[in-house]
Amino acid sequence: MLTLYSLRSGCLAPREVVCPVEAADPEADWSDIVWIDMLRPTQEEEDLVEAKLRLDIPTRDEMKDIEASSRLYEEKGVLYMTAVLVANALEEDPQAEPVTFVLSDRHLVTVRYTEPKAFPLYVASCVRQPVRGQDARLVLLGLLQAIVERAAEVLERVGADLDLLSRRVFRRNAHRRKDRPRADLQLVVERLGANHDLTFKVRETLLSLQRLVGFLGQHLEGGAYVMPLGTLRHDLASLSEHDEVLSAKVDFMLDATMGLINIEQNGIIKIFSVVSVIFMPPTLVASIYGMNFEWMPELQWPWGYPMALCMMLAAAILPYLYFKFRKWL
Repeated sequence: MLTLYSLRSGCLAPREVVCPVEAADPEADWSDIVWIDMLRPTQEEEDLVEAKLRLDIPTRDEMKDIEASSRLYEEKGVLYMTAVLVANALEEDPQAEPVTFVLSDRHLVTVRYTEPKAFPLYVASCVRQPVRGQDARLVLLGLLQAIVERAAEVLERVGADLDLLSRRVFRRNAHRRKDRPRADLQLVVERLGANHDLTFKVRETLLSLQRLVGFLGQHLEGGAYVMPLGTLRHDLASLSEHDEVLSAKVDFMLDATMGLINIEQNGIIKIFSVVSVIFMPPTLVASIYGMNFEWMPELQWPWGYPMALCMMLAAAILPYLYFKFRKWL
């Protein structure tokens, strides 16, 4: 899908282009277009944009195959920048896919094959914070700021989820009934794994954006770009530190949860061990009097059977009392 945006009073006005209808009209007016957003573009849409803007639009294979050290370059005065962005961050299957930004003097072209929520959020936010002037560079800076804000929101959600998991795992509710089972630690481990994967993807996004902003700052001149670039650098540095703290917290909670699982397993094994020890002496008494010898004096005693039962009961109670005295139970 190809969406064209023009600026009207600082707000982005979208116009969707359906190929090959407009491709058949090479004289279509794009003079007021500032941003061309290419979402899963077809070959016809790529050819149309390349013909209109006289730019080389990278394909999906080129975006994936490009090395990390070669994702930022300038060609004939046009900046080509590729960053890894997180999409579907708050769903079950978050993705980290490359998104390419092509910046010329008059146009910004974005090529993406995922749908990061920051893109529609930025379009909607232009109503509250209009873009000043018909400048594609300011549109790019505003879009990058929306991406950073979305990453901050994702990290806040991860932090809130970690706090919830921490209360479920480590803290006891005073009003909780004794017969209520503990939190499902297996589910906790799964959620911690999902949060660890998400924080890693967000970190990859922040690192790629830091390199992109640094590269962009070397090519943008003018007072209008100084403050947005400075804000982006500061926000990216703060979010990177926050992401590291969350990653460390995830690692700690994962280790602690696995320790609790081991403690519960050891408790279960201890119960079986104690039960085995308690029933060993009664089993010994029963085995002795179950022997088939002809001469066993106790077999002829009138109180031999009750005596054997009392011996078995005492042999079971004494180890139990000893374990309680040593506080092993």
